[in-house]
Amino acid sequence: MLVHIATIVSTMFWVATVSADEPKLLVELRQRFEALQHPRDADRIRYITALVRLRESLTRADADKMNAIDAEIIKHPMPLEVDSAALRKRIVGRWRSPRHSYLYRADGTWTTSDFTDANEATPHGLWRIEGNKFFHRRLDEPSEAETGQTIIILTDTDFVWSTHIAPYYMRRGDVYPWRN
Repeated sequence: MLVHIATIVSTMFWVATVSADEPKLLVELRQRFEALQHPRDADRIRYITALVRLRESLTRADADKMNAIDAEIIKHPMPLEVDSAALRKRIVGRWRSPRHSYLYRADGTWTTSDFTDANEATPHGLWRIEGNKFFHRRLDEPSEAETGQTIIILTDTDFVWSTHIAPYYMRRGDVYPWRN
């Protein structure tokens, strides 16, 4: 009986600790999404986009909250049976991550446009999309180094993909809405 009570108390403490790291809006957005009887892909995209905007509103001081959002985002990958050709067209153009700007070309090549290390060449490489997988590698890496990472969303404004550990975020254009 004592073990049972101790388990309940420790579980309640753990739940309180975990939920303290989750932004209130994350909880509300998740509840609304989970309340949908038969969510369509458009519902999933709206949900993920709202989570991305929530994450962008936080600062580095909110790392635990960002991690909670990241954990939720990677639970909702793009379906396997996606139109790869449409995604390949959509990725072409300029994208910005929190660290670099990238230019993805229709011929399956990419380059960074803001790399300033004088001791190294500007990174560039190859990319492709197959199903819901995004493959990319630098040209100076062997082709065996190329790994497919799961696309979460690829819209006209947002590109989020995941290694199943952490998501990567990019926004269309030259500006990433990062806050310090």
